[in-house]
Amino acid sequence: MVNGFAKITACVYRPWVLDSRVQPLKDAFHGASGYSFPSGHTTVATNLFLGAVLRGKFSKGLNIALLACLFLICFSRNYVGVHTVLDVICGFILTAIVLLIFSKLFDKLEEKPNLDLVISAIGILISILIVIYALTKSYPMDYDAAGKLLVDPAKLMLDTFRNAGLAIATFISWPIERRFIKFSSEGSLEDKALRFVCGFVALEFIINVIMPLFGDTPLEAFLEFFVLIIFVMLIYPAIIKFFQNRKN
Repeated sequence: MVNGFAKITACVYRPWVLDSRVQPLKDAFHGASGYSFPSGHTTVATNLFLGAVLRGKFSKGLNIALLACLFLICFSRNYVGVHTVLDVICGFILTAIVLLIFSKLFDKLEEKPNLDLVISAIGILISILIVIYALTKSYPMDYDAAGKLLVDPAKLMLDTFRNAGLAIATFISWPIERRFIKFSSEGSLEDKALRFVCGFVALEFIINVIMPLFGDTPLEAFLEFFVLIIFVMLIYPAIIKFFQNRKN
């Protein structure tokens, strides 16, 4: 949500629009839609790899490998020509700030178990406010030589609603899972392998069969990712916990 908010606020075009000397790789070009600043790939990579370093309690060697992955992904966005250095640096900084804030909040959860409800309520409110902001603000309406909009605000609306569906589902699922499901990764290697295979198949079914059934309206874009996250954070952990209890 922070990345999306920054994108629609700055409204910075892609590097090849700003400077015709920039020629992005063809394969990367098709996946680079919307505004350029800040980098979404950098945001996701920072979230995953730096988040794992901050909260994962892994070995020093693995932490170095995770940070190397983060650097390579950030560098690749410049190398393939779809982002400027500023896009990548600001994407990293914004995400690192959010990660550090949430890391501090997570540390306080042991002292204040109900803090998750406050965090979730604020997160849902911010998500709704960003959606309202996206719907009501004005956007640049610039066209290329072929008469096509450089960035279509209608597509940005769909992205904003998808992000909102993801965020709101997360903030709803998180306190429910903590209180009632209490998922644990414990179990034998066979149990973990079975969970992985079943989860992978179910996720592929949702992504490739269920999600394409949704249309291109903002509400459907919201529900598309809302359903996905509810399954990942609530439904599948509840199924695993149910069979764990039966086995025990």
